[in-house]
Amino acid sequence: MQKKINLFLRLLPAKNWQYLAQVAVISIIYALAGKLAASIPGVNTLGTCVWPPAGIAQAALLLFGWRIWPGIALGAFFYQTIGVNLSVSIGLVVSVGASLQALCAFTLLKYFKFRTSLVRLIDVVNLVVFGGIIATQISCTIGTFWLCVAGLVKWSEYWSHRWNWYTGDSLGVLIFTPLLLILYKSFTRKKKDRVPKTLKYKIGTALFLLSLITVSLLVFKSDAKVGLSGYPLEYLPFPLVIWATIQFGQRGAILSSFIVSSIAIWGGSQGLGPFIHKAENINQAILFLQAFMSVIVITSLLLAAAVAERAAAEDSLRQSEIKYRELVENANSIILKLDPEGNITFFNEFAQQFFGYTEAEILGKNAVGTIIPETDTAGNDLAALLSKILHNPKNYARSENENIQRNGSRVWVSWANKPLFDADGKLAGLLAIGTDITDRRRAEMQLYQLNEELEFRVEERTNALNNTLKALRVQQEQSERLLLNILPEEIASRLKQGNSTIADTFTEVTVLFADIVGFTQLSSCVSPTELVVMLNDIFSTFDYLAERHGLEKIKTIGDAYMVVGGLPVPRSDHAEAIADMALDMQQAITEFSKTHDRDFSIRIGINSGPVVAGVIGIKKFIYDLWGDTVNTASRMESHSLPGCIQVTAATYQILEDKYLFESRGSIEVKGKGLMKTYLLQGRK
Repeated sequence: MQKKINLFLRLLPAKNWQYLAQVAVISIIYALAGKLAASIPGVNTLGTCVWPPAGIAQAALLLFGWRIWPGIALGAFFYQTIGVNLSVSIGLVVSVGASLQALCAFTLLKYFKFRTSLVRLIDVVNLVVFGGIIATQISCTIGTFWLCVAGLVKWSEYWSHRWNWYTGDSLGVLIFTPLLLILYKSFTRKKKDRVPKTLKYKIGTALFLLSLITVSLLVFKSDAKVGLSGYPLEYLPFPLVIWATIQFGQRGAILSSFIVSSIAIWGGSQGLGPFIHKAENINQAILFLQAFMSVIVITSLLLAAAVAERAAAEDSLRQSEIKYRELVENANSIILKLDPEGNITFFNEFAQQFFGYTEAEILGKNAVGTIIPETDTAGNDLAALLSKILHNPKNYARSENENIQRNGSRVWVSWANKPLFDADGKLAGLLAIGTDITDRRRAEMQLYQLNEELEFRVEERTNALNNTLKALRVQQEQSERLLLNILPEEIASRLKQGNSTIADTFTEVTVLFADIVGFTQLSSCVSPTELVVMLNDIFSTFDYLAERHGLEKIKTIGDAYMVVGGLPVPRSDHAEAIADMALDMQQAITEFSKTHDRDFSIRIGINSGPVVAGVIGIKKFIYDLWGDTVNTASRMESHSLPGCIQVTAATYQILEDKYLFESRGSIEVKGKGLMKTYLLQGRK
């Protein structure tokens, strides 16, 4: 059996042993603290005015967690059954009440994010309210009720007994819970985090403890029968407690209040001190003592928390100021402050280096005339601009302007402006953070000048290009007109599209040849210039007639003129158009003879039929016609009579219904033999 027990103990994990040890230690401390509180000599009821186990129970759960509650239950059970010799049932009930009380306080404090350091005012308030007032209602209610049920306390004494139990637990929590939390924090603090204590500090602490103990003994150990006890001596320790709170923080507040409370309890238990003298009975003395301890403990805790919060706030403010000053002084930006009149009240180190002024030289001076010129190089009034910024800072959150350095150099700065207001909401000044943009501004100016120059050059080149394009268009138009004078419009378009070979067959066209009669003899009678002028006048008239009738001039050879109808755009009335032009040509020659006082006449030959049309040559190319129809038309002209229009039978058959003809009969045509021809007289 012993071997099995040893094996079981070896198998238990180390964590379980640690947990069991904690439970055992807490139960022992709980029971001993209760025994010590009940063993104070003198008035027994005064011994219960403070119940340390209640404070120990709450501190244990806050430090080690809720799983330690069995230690509280065991400690309460052992004290009630062994220390007070109560029954097991009463011991169980009291242990349950003590455990529930500690667990309730732990749950409420954790819910409100309680910190065991007690450095926040809210933590002290939560401990007083939830730990010292609310949770302590549990144990006194359950315990007193069970004592009445067991007959150990009369029902008529229920409320008075419950009150004594409640106040004892409350004071135990208020005195011992903070004390244990602070002591545990001090013992568990790492050595590297501990601040070495100087000799002066140690001597001061010793003198304070000596003074506090001396004053407390003087107050609470005074004989109640001596006249000195009639004075309000209980207030004498307060200045020392307050001084300890301010000087040493939470530790000073808790330790000093613990010392004063302990001496007050000790003196009262021996029938000494001001509370015994002033009370009419022992219950009233207990009430006075409890009220005193409550006031001194709560006051010291609240004051310590307030001092700690203020110290933390001041430390945070100092750290913020240090960081702010380091940031401002080491920032690579100009940072300055102006008052409402524009005087400089702050000038960081970077600004001093940038503008060339020391802090002593620039502070108190107006920005205009020192770092801001009266006007910039463009003539803008910068003094007026600064006045607008100071009067309406919200409208100038960002601004850029020219500034001046001490050596006279002009620089550009981009400013971010933030108005500063006092407690009354009035403008107290302006915080301005500047960035040097001189290089950027110069680059922008150079870029602007380059853009201006580029725009001028582009405009100049554009104008030159437009002039060139205009000249090219003029030349192109001239070339196109020249080309159209040589070729039909459709053929010219095809050539421009890249067609290198143009040859088309037309099945129905009418060809006209005209020749000036006696031109060879005329050329020997007039000068060449006059001859060319007359020939140009005649052919220009023929060109006009061809254009009017929608015909295509093919070419001129000497004094011969060739025109065709029905190509390059086919038309059904090609023969009629040629006939009308032939009649108009005769009329034009008649009028020309009258104006020039010379007798001119022409021979005209017309034939209809198929031809082949195309462009030949690569230089001085020409649009020409080929085929028997062309040759026959040429023969009609050469075999015609002066002043007559001779047509073939093919043309006659097309026009006989609309025009008047005279049959010439059959004539011998070179290369053709006999051909029947007709002379066109006019329209019907």
